[in-house]
Amino acid sequence: MWILVSLLFVLRYLIMAGIPFLVFYVIPGKKLQQAKIQENTPEAKKIGKEIFYSLITLFIYGSGIWFFTAWVQHGMTMHYNEISDYGAPYAILSFIMMVFLHDTYFYWTHRLIHHKSLFRYIHKVHHQFTNPTPWAAFSFHPFEAILSMGVIPIIIFCLPWHQYTLIAFISFMTLYDVYIHLGYDPRGLRIGSWQITPTDHNHHHQDARVNYGLYFSFWDQLMGTYKKYQKKRISKEIPVS
Repeated sequence: MWILVSLLFVLRYLIMAGIPFLVFYVIPGKKLQQAKIQENTPEAKKIGKEIFYSLITLFIYGSGIWFFTAWVQHGMTMHYNEISDYGAPYAILSFIMMVFLHDTYFYWTHRLIHHKSLFRYIHKVHHQFTNPTPWAAFSFHPFEAILSMGVIPIIIFCLPWHQYTLIAFISFMTLYDVYIHLGYDPRGLRIGSWQITPTDHNHHHQDARVNYGLYFSFWDQLMGTYKKYQKKRISKEIPVS
């Protein structure tokens, strides 16, 4: 079961990261080139490392099925079987709550692993990709992969949840993680000024002192860690503190 679930995660990753990589890096048009954040293209060796670490992460994620299945089978979570039990409006609301909960969890755990006593042992793996591509979305140290899974137990133990809502949330999370690691920032994919964009996160990969958020800039703005960049093309790497 672990192998099956892990392979399903890998298949989803290949589709969700592979298609954007094909569109933006293999067959990009002139209009797409204008949206490129950094002038240079990542080396093939770096892209290979992004894929390697992401595959490790996805197999670690797959191992979570043991705990998840046991918790659900023993009725330890707040799972419910029918959408009608809480109604469609709650299903939509619970999805929104999952996103905001994850954004908060991500911001603070992200800042935690940026602490000087943890960064070089854990998060430096992800920050070696200073010019990330969609394949870098899950390029984590194994401990960071485990830490990133922590939001799922919080959700399933604290919120009444339906399996379709959880699947929708995990799919959205994957897509957005790929989006912020795109290396391109097409204006048409932006929704509002409150969101973390590929440019915001690309700068974080170069300057580890700013833009810790995942979906929204709310926590960054509140804690004074948000920096809006105006320069379209980044070429100089800023040392990690």
